[in-house]
Order: sequence, then C-alpha cells, then structure tokens
Amino acid sequence: MTQHFDVIIIGGGATGLGCAVEAASRGYKTLLLEAQDYGSGTSSKSTKLVHGGIRYLANLDFALVKEGLEERYYFLQNAPHLATRQSYLIPLQNLSEKFKYWLGIKLYDFLAGKRTVGFSRFLSKAATLQEAQDLNARKITGGAIYFDGKFDDTRMLISLVKTFEQLGGTALNYHQVTEFIEQNGKISGVQVYDQLKQSNHEFSAKFVINATGTFSDNLMDLAEPTKTHHAVAAAQGTHLVFDKAIFDSPHAILVPETSDGRVLFILPWHDKIVVGTTDIKVDTPSLAPQAQPEEIDFILATLNAYGTQQVTRKDIRAVFCGQRPLVKPANAKNTAKISRKHEIIETQNGLITMVGGKWTIYRRMGQDTINYLEKTRGLTPTKSNTTNLHLFGYTTTPEAYPLSSYGTEVTQIKLIQQELNNYELLHPQLPYFKAEVIYQVRHEHARNIEDVLLRRTRAIYLDARVAIEIAPLVAQLMAIELKFDRNWQEQQLASFKLAASKFLID
Repeated sequence: MTQHFDVIIIGGGATGLGCAVEAASRGYKTLLLEAQDYGSGTSSKSTKLVHGGIRYLANLDFALVKEGLEERYYFLQNAPHLATRQSYLIPLQNLSEKFKYWLGIKLYDFLAGKRTVGFSRFLSKAATLQEAQDLNARKITGGAIYFDGKFDDTRMLISLVKTFEQLGGTALNYHQVTEFIEQNGKISGVQVYDQLKQSNHEFSAKFVINATGTFSDNLMDLAEPTKTHHAVAAAQGTHLVFDKAIFDSPHAILVPETSDGRVLFILPWHDKIVVGTTDIKVDTPSLAPQAQPEEIDFILATLNAYGTQQVTRKDIRAVFCGQRPLVKPANAKNTAKISRKHEIIETQNGLITMVGGKWTIYRRMGQDTINYLEKTRGLTPTKSNTTNLHLFGYTTTPEAYPLSSYGTEVTQIKLIQQELNNYELLHPQLPYFKAEVIYQVRHEHARNIEDVLLRRTRAIYLDARVAIEIAPLVAQLMAIELKFDRNWQEQQLASFKLAASKFLID
C-alpha cells in the first residue's frame, strides 16, 4: 500500500534535516529518506565549526559572511547542549598581517551586529604565547582572538531527527530511492528499497526534494535519465586527530595562511584536538573517501611549523575525510576559493534540489527550500518559525561531559543504567557508557556497529584502534537488544573492520 505525504526529502545529512524540520514545523506531512545512516556522508566528517566564514571576507563576499553569522547565532541558541561558543586565536607573523587581520576581524564583529557571540581583541607576542603555550615563538610577533562556535556534527543530526519526529515527521534510514514515479510528466513519488528488511516500498508526495549533497547530480540523473547533470563540485577535506597534550590550549588556533594559501584549524574537541582541513578537488563523490598521503603530510608539516611539539604519524589517533558539496561555477580551478553559496535547481519534471551550503547554515537552506516550494507551487505562504525552535534535548544546563550531548535525555541513559545495573564504560580510554548503546538502539535508529561507533558516539574519531577493540562488545550489546544471533555479530564485525580501516593512518 502506498503511503502519501505532502513532502518527501531524500538525504539525511545537514541539508536534508534542515529541510525536514522546516517543512514539518510549518505543518507539512513530511517523510525523510536516507539511503544509509543519518550523516553517513559529509555531515559526520565536518571540521566541527559553527562559523560565519571569516576566510570568505578575502573574497569580499560580505553577504555570505553576514548570513553565516546570523545562522551561527541561531545554531548556538537552539542547541546549547551540542554547540558552544569557541574562541579562535590567529598567530600573526608581521606588521602587514596585523593590519590585515585587524581590519578583517573588526569587520567580522561589525557584520555580526547584535547577534555577536563575543568581541575580538589583539595580543602582544608575550600575551599570545601565554594564551597558547605550545605555539612556536619564532613564528609569531603577536596574535588576535575572535569568537565563533564548535559542535558535534552527528549528535546534532540525531537531535534534528528527534526534533523532526516530535513535529510529526517520519524519518527512515537505510531506505534507498531506486526510482522516481511520474504522473502527467511530473514527479509524484518514489520507489524505495529497505536495505535492512530487504523489501520494496512506494511513497507518493506532492513535492520531492533532493538533499543528497555530493550525490545530488546522481539523483538528478535518476530523475531525468536523458540528461547528465553537473551542478556540484566535490572537494575533499582531511582531518587528523591527536591527544590534547600535543597542542593544549583553550583556544582553537587558526593558521591564517598555509604554504598553499589555505587556512588550517587546530580545534579542541572531545578532549582531543582535530587538525584540518585540506581542500583537494575530487572527480567522483564517495561516502567513505580515503585520505591521500600528501594530505596527511601537509597537515603534519603545518602543525609542526606552528607547534613546539613535533608530531609524527605515530601520534595520530584517527584520520577522517569528508567531501564538501560546492556549487560548481564555470571554470573554477581552486576548490578553496569556490563560494559555499547554496542554490536551488529544479528539473523539468519537478525534482527540487538544494546544492552547496555548509553545516552552519543548515537551517537557512531548509527555510529557503520550503519558501521556494511555496512560491513556485502557488501555495499559501507559511511563516518559518525555526530561528527560535529549540532542538530535541535542549537545555542550558547540560550534564557534565561526556553525557552533555544528550541534553535532557540524559535521564533516559541513567534509567537504562539502573535497569541493567551497569554503570561501566565501553573502554577506559573512551568516554562512553555501555548503557548509551542500548539507548541509541531504542531511541536513535542505531542499527549496526558503524551507527554506534562512527556516528552516535564519536569513538572511531577519538581513537580508531580502541574503537576497533570494543567493536565485539558493541555487537554483543546490540544483538541482545535487537534479538540477533551470533552470525549477525560476525557479519557486523567484518563490515565494521573494513569501515574502520579508513580511519587508521596505516
């Protein structure tokens, strides 16, 4: 039997969830379909920044930066259990840099206006080294501090899924769209394959939205088989994770100009540091891209140039790659200079595709998509209310780390601990409890080991080898909860070992 919806959204990353929450909050009966797990692609492999995009000032793209700064404010306001203000320190090398960044940072403050999250200040060399003692003194003559934010990307996605469901939406992971259904030359639904139950389903809708990021062209090709679409340029970014002792500072460090003209961040995150990102053009999108040796070497060399502690590959706890979906301009050669501007494309048979953007403006992309839908379909306009929509788990007084990301749901974790009479961690080197696995299966759509160790927890990112070590325990806990046998556990472990290998440096 075909289920009917007002809106079907394909893609369970930041863009898709932004559209889904926007549609459901405006009263549309909405279905979200994700072929794998929520955030399996780019949205789980971000640089973890909530930012206006200070580097885009160099392109004089003031409107883009202002938009990012506005959305940064809403992002931090609506999910304080997942996103927090973060200070960023820029080490400055000479008088020319001091003037350039004084101008840029003060403009950044000005563009934020009343939605500021903190005011910048400039430091002497001595004060800079006091704020970041692991900086190489020979590289700097002073520093500047400004404010943006940071967050946990896939925990944010899960909060958006739960928010969407609270608003009456239906979210299905591991449901792959295999075919579009047309009526009178317009898309009216989708054929879907349920990868877990190995069954086919049909869903109809008045409107279908493509929010599949780097795979947007592929879905448009499926919608219009007689055409080949080239709307998205994929750029791969690699990140390395180290123990915090490698570069211990409360500030994130923004290396303003690397040897090839990019920027690099050293970000404190989950009691580790994340260092990245690179920007290289890739021809073919991938859900699980592999870091290239030259990318790893580039990050190590830049970190070693700015830090007092020299690091090697042996110090790397995990490596991860994401591919950003950038709007493809004509004749663009350098992906680092392609704008993160988002655009809407519509096929002749009515598939609405949102392309481009970045995590920080997920809400704005959703708002713009639903506004476009209403305008082009002659619908009665509805008003967006997501600027002040508190996301699932919202609390201004979250539990202490490591349970802070659950917000108000932390009580459910504690109830499961009592139920199991088990208060143990999965591993002494990781900040995750056994009870969290049960909670994630029951309440967060976790269906396999990857869902837990790559996305519901961030275990693989914090220490890939330890995550592999605890995989059998996670499989056992999940199998008991899902009532699966030993054969399922063995299949899961084999699959996870392959996925986890991409996070190992060797």
